[in-house]
Amino acid sequence: MQIALRPLPNVNPFLQSMGFGPEDRVLILHIDDMGFSHAANVATHECLTRGSATCASVLVNAPWFQEAASLCAENPDLDVGVHLTLTAEYPTYRWPALSSRDPATGLLDDQGYLWATREDAIRHVDAVAARDEMRAQIEGALSAGIDITHIDTHMGSVVHPKFLADYLGLAREYDVPAFLPSITRDRLNAIGEGEMAEAFLEVIEAVNRDAVPTLDEILIETLIPLEDKRAFYAELIENTKPGLTHLLFHPAVDGEELKAIADTHGSRHADYLAYRDQTIRDHAKQLGVHLVGYRELRDHMRGQGES
Repeated sequence: MQIALRPLPNVNPFLQSMGFGPEDRVLILHIDDMGFSHAANVATHECLTRGSATCASVLVNAPWFQEAASLCAENPDLDVGVHLTLTAEYPTYRWPALSSRDPATGLLDDQGYLWATREDAIRHVDAVAARDEMRAQIEGALSAGIDITHIDTHMGSVVHPKFLADYLGLAREYDVPAFLPSITRDRLNAIGEGEMAEAFLEVIEAVNRDAVPTLDEILIETLIPLEDKRAFYAELIENTKPGLTHLLFHPAVDGEELKAIADTHGSRHADYLAYRDQTIRDHAKQLGVHLVGYRELRDHMRGQGES
């Protein structure tokens, strides 16, 4: 199944500023978890350079980040942002915080790693420590030579109201778009996130005033166990609504490494097979769907700020 967050009914003001009309369907095909493993890096590189993906985000804390950074250095046109994380969810494959080893920050579990669940991170991590950790991850990517195009969230932790203001403040500071859905109170209640409503709605109003991108719809591929996902993604794209949609997925090349890390290895490999060639990209174009990456959004946002 996929999780879809549907939008506010009005026209996306950022898309209007880019010259899109109210009926235009604009789609981001986004890879999560670059840097997670060698298998993820190989798949991400292929899907971005020869396949259908338009952009990706990298886990700076993860064990294979340096390889990911090298791939970005070799391919400076890759559209890559930072996959900000306060969690490390795999029991035998963990990563620490970059900013501190101090238990008082709440960043670390009793094994010295980031928390295994979003709920534990939200409960334990101090808000100031979270801001410092997000900044350290962004700076880590920049120091490695990555021209970051956006920031987003691993497992949704940094867009919780406890951390949301600092997350968006960092996006403004570094002048990049932040992954942010434009969403109604009713929809938040329907998906069990009613506590986020006031913070989200206040933020949406502010960022629309600031003329930065917000997402009308998010399609989250939840690592479903399908061997062939091409028909699944084709149907998702066919049903994409007008506005700006972010479709995220998790490609990785299956093998002993991936099997040892994650029980989702089959689903990740199916994502790789679906996006490693131009089939999905061609299908979207045939449907009249406009494909974009975050670099295009970032550069337009920066251009508006200079005018």
